[in-house]
Amino acid sequence: MKHPTVLSLILLSLFSVTAGIQASEKSGFTWKDQPENKVADLYYNGNPVLQYVYPYDDSSKESFHDTYKVFHHVYGPGSKAIITKGPGGKYTHHRGLYVGWNKTKFEGKELDFWHCKNGAHLRHEKMLEMKGDSKQGTMTSEIRWEDAKGKPVIIETRTVTVTPIEVANSKLPAWQIDWQTQLESQRGEIVLDGDRQHAGFQYRAAQDVAESNNATYVRPEGFPQQPAPFQVSDKTDPNGHINLGWFAMSYEIDGKRYNVEYLEDPSVPKPSRYSERPYGRFGAFFDTKFDESKPLEMKYRVIVSEGNKPTQAEVQKHYNEFVSSLKKQD
Repeated sequence: MKHPTVLSLILLSLFSVTAGIQASEKSGFTWKDQPENKVADLYYNGNPVLQYVYPYDDSSKESFHDTYKVFHHVYGPGSKAIITKGPGGKYTHHRGLYVGWNKTKFEGKELDFWHCKNGAHLRHEKMLEMKGDSKQGTMTSEIRWEDAKGKPVIIETRTVTVTPIEVANSKLPAWQIDWQTQLESQRGEIVLDGDRQHAGFQYRAAQDVAESNNATYVRPEGFPQQPAPFQVSDKTDPNGHINLGWFAMSYEIDGKRYNVEYLEDPSVPKPSRYSERPYGRFGAFFDTKFDESKPLEMKYRVIVSEGNKPTQAEVQKHYNEFVSSLKKQD
């Protein structure tokens, strides 16, 4: 079966929203998986929340480009609009919520799982779990980071859980997205390297934000407080803007303001180098290595709200709660 192009991916996303709303009459969280279209949508009380996008088609250069990366779209709270970017636009490899490293080294080789060059790609293998109830919706999938011959380098187990929460900056419930990725080596010692602009766990806002360059930021005490992006270079200042713990991005689409709080597990390898851009990509990167004996675990929390930009104190409170929840899991 021929898989979708950029345009048809957009149309499929819109179709899946409509079909899911018609099909879902249950309260709480429900999933609608469409394996024939390679998308799975999460709904809360009939409204779209999250979309897992997982087609893979290497039958042509164009189809490979459109499908070389598994990612998650986010819908604006209280809206049926996707507020993250898919294929195309400014920096086509930036897609929603995603993870990758541009320098993945193993067996004397190096592959780019960020830009997905030279045949490197992330391919959905299977769904391991998909469930929802009145309180939250969660899914776990197996994703294979493969070379051009389809041989796995890393097997990723990705669990994403969404919970609605009340936030001070909005009258609407916000989406609390807990993201857990486990990377398991299939090729001996894996070295993850790169730079803050092309590696790590990142969020990319919709293309509208790139056209207006309207993204602004909130950071913890002790770090730059300017609303404009604080941009540093790994070449000239590799240890600048590191180990923030959290930061938040705010942007406008069609007259609505959306806010994304990025909260990082304190136990990730250090230094964790943070990146901000006016066009709406932000996240953090670290370099590390692992092998078959011990997979790499990564945990993050992303809070998406619609309304006023959250204050520093509000985001700090959410970060403290996230850290406390991690301690309870240990």
